[in-house]
Amino acid sequence: MAEWVDLSFDLNPEMWIYSAVNYSDPPFGAMKWTDSETSRYEVWALSMGTQMGTHMDAPCHFVPGAATMDAFDPQLCVGRFRRVDVARPKTDMTPEDWVGVTHLLLDARTDHLTTVEVIEALLALPVPIWVMAGGVRVDHPDDLWFHQRIAEAGKFLVEDLNSDDAGVLPDEGEIVATPLKLTGLSGSPTRVLIRGNS
Repeated sequence: MAEWVDLSFDLNPEMWIYSAVNYSDPPFGAMKWTDSETSRYEVWALSMGTQMGTHMDAPCHFVPGAATMDAFDPQLCVGRFRRVDVARPKTDMTPEDWVGVTHLLLDARTDHLTTVEVIEALLALPVPIWVMAGGVRVDHPDDLWFHQRIAEAGKFLVEDLNSDDAGVLPDEGEIVATPLKLTGLSGSPTRVLIRGNS
């Protein structure tokens, strides 16, 4: 049986933080709240953004009033994935071919400018969770169109995978993606593991 591959980034103060013009995500912080000498046990206080490290975006991340993280179906924490290479997607995909697949693993680790039509064709598939390895570039004037469109379609998106050194990702297999149950929020740090079919 194939081994599980952990595609999650470590959370620590040295980690990469998203930033753009006039914006930056909150930094990661961890402060010891108490220890065994004081209270007989150790507790830490954490501070971070909802889109910290490997994380899941809820649709409300880009669409006001859309589903928040507590709407995520816990049955989808464990499922089946199928990989799609964004540079060489199959054009004959039909919904029937994806029965039983819960996660679309979009492999975008190669530098490729994809089209709106390719993304729309993928969105037509009955897959509720998208998992993105690398960064998708779409031939569209809005740099955030991809994320906006995923949210408009009601999909949950897992991104910022630690996948650069993972080598060849399997075409199909099992996946575990476990966000926190955060009420009313737009995202959550998420642990992601995959295991290819034997």
